[in-house]
Amino acid sequence: MTDITNTNIKAKSGSLSTDYRELKTEAMKLQKKGLPFMLTSVVIWTAITIVRTLPVDIMTKNLYTFYCTSFLMPGAVIFSLITGAKIFFKFQNPFNKLGLLNTMNQMLYLLIVMWSFSQKPEAMLMLFAMVFGAHLLPFSWLYESKTYFVTSIVTTLGAMIISIFAPEIYVGLFMIVCQIVMSVLLMIECRKLDRAQMSKDEL
Repeated sequence: MTDITNTNIKAKSGSLSTDYRELKTEAMKLQKKGLPFMLTSVVIWTAITIVRTLPVDIMTKNLYTFYCTSFLMPGAVIFSLITGAKIFFKFQNPFNKLGLLNTMNQMLYLLIVMWSFSQKPEAMLMLFAMVFGAHLLPFSWLYESKTYFVTSIVTTLGAMIISIFAPEIYVGLFMIVCQIVMSVLLMIECRKLDRAQMSKDEL
């Protein structure tokens, strides 16, 4: 059986690239473990929570909630500039492509949320939060991050449980807190990664 950790990956240029571990580490460093997207999600969930407090009917709230997601890519670009991440850089590295693909995959899951918009409008926010939480799970492997793994499970189950026992506004507040905590933990992970790389370079 082939050990993928010892497998060399050929870049588009045709030259033999570095091994699996170095490519993956490079992707984690360039993309800051997806930190720009998670910081953007704090803004989006804050906007969604504000929308859920508006004195309008549920269908209007749901429509405005969809509008809030339009800030995803612009926000990610803005936060990538702030954090120094390069989310659209060096796509000959397959792990960079995978990170973007995992992010965009959430758009397919949103079809479930769109169904609830008309068929089960009162459950839309819960489903939206659950879809968001569930789509984080693959990043735990990509970025070798326990933060993604734990947050994915906590947000998915938490959003469902809160929706059953409390008003939907608490789902929004719960998601804001989770994303703030997650962003802080990712910043810590990124700093540890940078320090580890610096120590390696000094050897």
